[in-house]
Amino acid sequence: MMEKTVVFFVFVLIGSHASFAQSVLKQVQNQVEKTMNDTAIVPIGSGPMEAPPITENKWNQIHSKYFNLNIGLAILLDHNIVEQDYNSIEQVGKVGAATQFRADRLVFSGDLPFFKYPWRYMISVNFNGLDGSDATNSFTLNDLSLEIPFGKTGGWITIGKQKEGVGLEYVMPGTQGQFMERGSGAPIFVRQRNVGIRYSNSILHNRMTFTAGFFNNWIETGNSFSANGSQVVARVTGLAQYESDHKLVHLGLAYRYTQPNTGVLSYKGKPEVNTAPFYVSTGNFEASGANTLMGELIVVKGPVSVTAEYMNALVNSSFAGNPSFTYFQAGGSWFMTGENRRYNKQTGNQGKLIPAKNFKFKKGSGPGAFEFGARYTQSDLSDKGISGGKFGRLTGALSWYPNAHFRFEINYGHGVLDNMGLNGVSNFYQFRIQFEI
Repeated sequence: MMEKTVVFFVFVLIGSHASFAQSVLKQVQNQVEKTMNDTAIVPIGSGPMEAPPITENKWNQIHSKYFNLNIGLAILLDHNIVEQDYNSIEQVGKVGAATQFRADRLVFSGDLPFFKYPWRYMISVNFNGLDGSDATNSFTLNDLSLEIPFGKTGGWITIGKQKEGVGLEYVMPGTQGQFMERGSGAPIFVRQRNVGIRYSNSILHNRMTFTAGFFNNWIETGNSFSANGSQVVARVTGLAQYESDHKLVHLGLAYRYTQPNTGVLSYKGKPEVNTAPFYVSTGNFEASGANTLMGELIVVKGPVSVTAEYMNALVNSSFAGNPSFTYFQAGGSWFMTGENRRYNKQTGNQGKLIPAKNFKFKKGSGPGAFEFGARYTQSDLSDKGISGGKFGRLTGALSWYPNAHFRFEINYGHGVLDNMGLNGVSNFYQFRIQFEI
């Protein structure tokens, strides 16, 4: 019902702008024809703080005295091939090659300018019809949030379904990471979207950010509020060094407390391949709660960036002997064409990449941007009375950005799963075509 309400609201909003409705089809056609040759203009502050940057074009902007609307789009088409040895097949079963529309997402964001300090909103839905990945719903609601600012410097409160604001890779929009998928541990310890309320601010001339929130998605699960379990999160980041987006040192600390859902906790993670099954899993076990500590580091020097992240979940469970689960990643990337990602001082993360010279189908055009990345990740869900497995993966990635809209990416990963008394080896070959506005 919520998804239908959102879709209805969006179409009413668009329909209220008559001239837009009459010309949109022609403008979309013109946009597709010129996309490979245009230059992205990403307006600062045009959408909510947690919204991905949306490239400004005439056809995807609506401005009036009552509301401003930006329309964004992301389509990701993946093909994954997994090679396994005998031990890996024994552990997780045979994993076949698969092609998937990883995301078919529409993002509607903007503000309400009739307030002295405009309130901002974000609505995003994922269409599940292109690959039939969700047989029960045509649309999945990802975001439905409203931001209320407190003056120019008082920060803002975000209410609704949103990101929790913790986990370095989850704060960054998923289409803008160095690799096709987030590290194996990020989805294990942080919920991608949650329902709640969160306060955020940026201080010390935007050298420091902090956020704290309370979440409980009982509305979506159908459980009672108390049985569903709540989450409390907090994150602080600081720029220990900042000369420009080309030279900086970012440090961050975060905390997440979670209560059990109907008396149990469960942790599980995929091998950074969305079409693969879960490689590590604790199953459900009785627990009273868990405290997760997180640390993060970003160092940028010109076209080279280094990223590291650590998570440690301390679980209160007399049943399982109070186990401790960990995840870490360390890696980086190099833009062979000299670019670097922009740094978002409002949320404390790297984001949009815009090539210095777009590739065009004509003589003398630029090369676009080429990025090479390498990373090692390890998730360990085996401790005390829990044997969820330990998985480590080494990944290499090559990406080509013809312009700010398109990305063509290849990832190769070598993973080892330690579980069931076996060491199973998998090799992952991943390919992606990405388009976003």
